Amino acid sequence: MSAIGVRIRDADLSLADMRRLATTAEEAGYQNAWLPESMGRDAIAELIALVATTKRITLGTGIVPVFGRQPTLTAAAAATAAAIAPGRVILGVGIGHKDALVGGHGIAFSRPLAHTREFVEIARRLLRGESVEHVGDIYKIGRFRVDCTPPSPVPVYVAALRPAMLRMAGAFADGVLMNWATPDRIREAIAHVRAGAREAGRSPDEVRIASYLRTCVSDDTERVERASREQIARYGSMVYYRNYFSEIGFAAEAEALETAWAKGDAAGAASVVDRRMIQTLTIYGTPAECCERLESYRAAGLDLPIIAPFPIGEPIVETFERTIAGCAPAAG
Repeated sequence: MSAIGVRIRDADLSLADMRRLATTAEEAGYQNAWLPESMGRDAIAELIALVATTKRITLGTGIVPVFGRQPTLTAAAAATAAAIAPGRVILGVGIGHKDALVGGHGIAFSRPLAHTREFVEIARRLLRGESVEHVGDIYKIGRFRVDCTPPSPVPVYVAALRPAMLRMAGAFADGVLMNWATPDRIREAIAHVRAGAREAGRSPDEVRIASYLRTCVSDDTERVERASREQIARYGSMVYYRNYFSEIGFAAEAEALETAWAKGDAAGAASVVDRRMIQTLTIYGTPAECCERLESYRAAGLDLPIIAPFPIGEPIVETFERTIAGCAPAAG
């Protein structure tokens, strides 16, 4: 059975909705469900709630920002979740969105690569039951050990899109979590991850490659494309993603997005996103069409496609349930 995960997050999903969707995904044969952290919601608390109400599915944070937490306390929280559901927890971390962290939380944002590398080193060791002493450029820890040692190591994944972070993940993490990836980008990312692993004296096979893939099973093409256009445009308000879009073949669109957002023109930003960009970055259509696109990512070397359903203007749980059912391992 091909591995597949699902991203469970939207502002309109209640915790009860998320529990229902996690159970639905588990029953449909999904291996894992991932919970991003948004401005006012705690992904680790939600993960603990979901592992307590499911039986087999693995739950991952995808991701919690390294700037908002200490690696020690994050590891302790993940270890607590792993004690409740042994072998069913993944800790996903990353730099997060700078504007949200600085403007929304008042958190200083600097040296993201160094922060992430040290955070991962510390958390990964703690989640393997080690006592950690660490003196680095970012963190200085005299001695720390989690009280609730996980019965098995908790994998640590790093959100990464660009070469430096991908190589770092290959050197220090158990997995990579990508976003808005294309098959060509997956191939490039694998090369960077493997290079980082080899430089660190690790086997490249130790690092798993996962990616969020915006996916919607629907026969209402116009509605899906409108929603996808707005979502891509919103990500285009962030310089990190504009640079990424430029790198994967949308340089003109990235420049136009920058111009539109400089004027605060959300409608103008959405108009920049054409159908080619939507079709490149979004999987949509019938169950068979979506499953075929997912296979193209597996063929490119992606270990774990993670479908990321998104709202299209109908009741959100309906969209998620239809997409989960349509992309399930037995579907297509």
